[in-house]
Amino acid sequence: MSRRVSLSLMGALLAPGAASARDSDTINIYRYVLDVDVPESPALVAMDEAPLRVLLGAAPKPVMATVLASASPEAFRPGLSLDVAPYFLFGGGVRSLSGYRSNSLAGRLMRVLTKTTVSAAMLPDLDGTGAWRVGLGLRTTFHDPHDPVLNSTLPEQVEEELERHGVPPPADSDEDVSERGVDLSAFFDQAEREMRSRSGDIQISAGWGVSARTEGGVLTGNGLRDTRHTFWLTGQASLGRRFDALATMQALDLFRDGRALRTGLGVQRKTSVADFRAELAFDGTDNRFHPGAAIDVTLPVCTSALASLTTAPGADTDDGPVLRGQVQLRWYFARCR
Repeated sequence: MSRRVSLSLMGALLAPGAASARDSDTINIYRYVLDVDVPESPALVAMDEAPLRVLLGAAPKPVMATVLASASPEAFRPGLSLDVAPYFLFGGGVRSLSGYRSNSLAGRLMRVLTKTTVSAAMLPDLDGTGAWRVGLGLRTTFHDPHDPVLNSTLPEQVEEELERHGVPPPADSDEDVSERGVDLSAFFDQAEREMRSRSGDIQISAGWGVSARTEGGVLTGNGLRDTRHTFWLTGQASLGRRFDALATMQALDLFRDGRALRTGLGVQRKTSVADFRAELAFDGTDNRFHPGAAIDVTLPVCTSALASLTTAPGADTDDGPVLRGQVQLRWYFARCR
């Protein structure tokens, strides 16, 4: 009898360890960030330096760095921005898969938290004093039906493929499963196609940002002036695998007398190499419609090159709109080819 009890206890101790690799519900959600739809830096939106006025509604990448150059009749201006998700920064990617997929209030709020980023940017001012323009931004995605962890079997497929090749499951803290001797590209490519072709689904994001000019140099300035607050809400609706419809509303300089509303509609043509966007936005600062277009080319090693051309209100609204071009080089965290 005592021998039977001893064997039962030993089996109970060993069974969880043997099954944990197969039955564990714990994953790292940042293993499954796809290389699609990289949205604008919220700090650049706050500074009115986003490439286009109609913004993407897609979920942000956990980390993104942007180098840009803007050209207008007034000047040529370089700039930098950095975006990061605090949840990613502090190692919050380890989650229960069932908990992440839960539609309870707690599950929904945690998904919003994982897709919230903070952003900072800086560009030289044009007033000849050596001052700089600085911006801070906050952006979150409220509704993201294109999330591969939420709406695909990608995590299960990756786990099963690793197990099929006899590869031990990755540690919970591992954010990359591409260097384990197993080709998983077909599963990620399939997930990208599925998520981009969810016809009728709408991604909804919102943001807030503040921009200002420094008094003097960016490091030696004594304070800030011309502070402007911007709020925005944007949606991105998939019309199939190749097209998205975009809509954005921005409240500009909301806490000062110069407050204005900007609204716009756009369309995105998606390909595996580059995405093309066109827009028409109404700007309340000069009460005019402004067209714009952009191309975003996917490059190796999680980078992309974006070029845009738009019209914008002139320094004096009586002078009419001016032409503005911009080029961005962006690096971001994702599972890239």
